[in-house]
Amino acid sequence: SDPGRALSWKAPGRVTDSFPPLLTFQDFLSSTTSSETTTTITTMMQQIYKYAFETPSTELGNVLSPTSLLVLVCLVFTLRQVKSKVCLPIFSQWGRQAGRHTHGHQWELQNEERIIKFGEYVFRLLYHSIISMIGILYFWNSEWWNLRNSSGRTTPPTTSTTSTPYDEAGIGTTSLWNNYPHDPILPGMAWYYLCQCAYNVDALVSLLELSFVIQWGGSSSSSGDGSSKNTSSSSSKSNPPTILHVPYLLTLSWSSTCRGDFTEMFIHHIVTNLLVMGSSFFRLTRVGSMVFLVHDVSDVPVDLSKLANFLKWKVTTIVCFITMVLVWAVTRLGIFPFVIYKSVLVESYLITQSVPPIHYYSFFWFFALLIAMIILLHVAWFGMFIQMGYLLVTKNETHDLSEHKQGEPDAFGTPPSTTTTITNGTTNGTKKHN
Repeated sequence: SDPGRALSWKAPGRVTDSFPPLLTFQDFLSSTTSSETTTTITTMMQQIYKYAFETPSTELGNVLSPTSLLVLVCLVFTLRQVKSKVCLPIFSQWGRQAGRHTHGHQWELQNEERIIKFGEYVFRLLYHSIISMIGILYFWNSEWWNLRNSSGRTTPPTTSTTSTPYDEAGIGTTSLWNNYPHDPILPGMAWYYLCQCAYNVDALVSLLELSFVIQWGGSSSSSGDGSSKNTSSSSSKSNPPTILHVPYLLTLSWSSTCRGDFTEMFIHHIVTNLLVMGSSFFRLTRVGSMVFLVHDVSDVPVDLSKLANFLKWKVTTIVCFITMVLVWAVTRLGIFPFVIYKSVLVESYLITQSVPPIHYYSFFWFFALLIAMIILLHVAWFGMFIQMGYLLVTKNETHDLSEHKQGEPDAFGTPPSTTTTITNGTTNGTKKHN
């Protein structure tokens, strides 16, 4: 025998060679073309609707396909236009009126930054509330959210010979992997992913808009949702630190509306977008939908607590803060690492039943490491919450350390004190004079 044959080995093809093809719109039209030779606009619109909303496993199931990228660009553009032209002006005006009613006209003049961020977080609250309700209703009967097996047990019987924590019926998180990659991508899942991807792209862009100011030549410009107005009243009292200066071309500086946890949020958004697009490309939309839902539900009390703190409604802030900590602990520190991530680490090997192991390991570590980074960020933020709770209990101060890591001024701009207790604005939406 040839001794060289022992070292010869033919590698499998690309990972996507194991995937069933997704239906393109052209192939859809070819398969549904009737005997009629003429196609009216009405007929074409009906075909588009049927392809997009009634046909499973189309190209819309992969957000990186040409068809999905076109839809995604349209969704991001529409979202940003509706957000900047309609929602943010209205929501910021709500914050302006609420602050003026609670604290007086002087508060409005000294808190333009808070007013801008208030509008942004009302938009976030609206999105997270709507998408959470949609996710809960759509995935309510999904088998991967059923964490009890057919006999009603949450753990396997001691005599079981399988190493998976659920029965052979695939109920529970094993259903994320058992039929991979042949599970159909339903239209609802495809659009759920497209909307989530569009929002996360916009969230990354919005974070950059709120964090940086660009000065072109001798003029200053700040893109986005009215952030060119950031340099008013109190925000113009000090020059923001310069990051990059190119003579006669541009100056890049930190904005006065930059978050205190910008680094953590920037990493989080980058990793999240990689996970969204990667999980869609590799047909891991089921486990991706679980991650989406856990994050969206826990973001609702986060947004509420930030809104209350921006207005310095102390009692409301405390109630929302306690709710946020409890929900965060259950979802992001409980379900996410010990149910979803555990399934990724322990059960995802079931993929190898239909996919070559080399293909499985080619993307397993990519997702395992990125999810681990997200979990570590969650732990870091939870530590920040504990610090905020400590300040609340020991000093009676409500500081949002994710916005101001060194503590924040009170409703009228008084700097944080290390020796005296700060009464932050109001106790329950009523003016309180210090």
